[in-house]
Amino acid sequence: MQGETTNFPNEMHTIEDFQAFHRWLDAQKGFATDIFLNMTMLSGEIGEVAQVLKQVYFMIDPAHTDQEVKTLEEALTIHRENLGQELADCLAYIFKLANYTGVDLQQAYLEKMAKNLHRTWKYQAEEE
Repeated sequence: MQGETTNFPNEMHTIEDFQAFHRWLDAQKGFATDIFLNMTMLSGEIGEVAQVLKQVYFMIDPAHTDQEVKTLEEALTIHRENLGQELADCLAYIFKLANYTGVDLQQAYLEKMAKNLHRTWKYQAEEE
């Protein structure tokens, strides 16, 4: 992909732009818009993220490798590109599901994070 020029149909700077891109891509490619199928596809992609993270874990845990144990950062460096690809796939399905269910994901995210600013979690670490 490096060195390739890609012409996207919009600037793709905001969540709204990403959702618009996926509406366009679905129309261009004729992708299935069934919410249940796409949720299943997202679940599969989450499993692929877990598989990459399992590989990272096996590289940093002496009990799981017969090779030189890596630091977390070394293992992540080795797997970062693949991890990024799998996380991007997850994000794409999240945008698609928001589109198919009529959710303005940008607005929903802003509203939820505003609530989180004032929320405390019972497992939250105590302030020192």
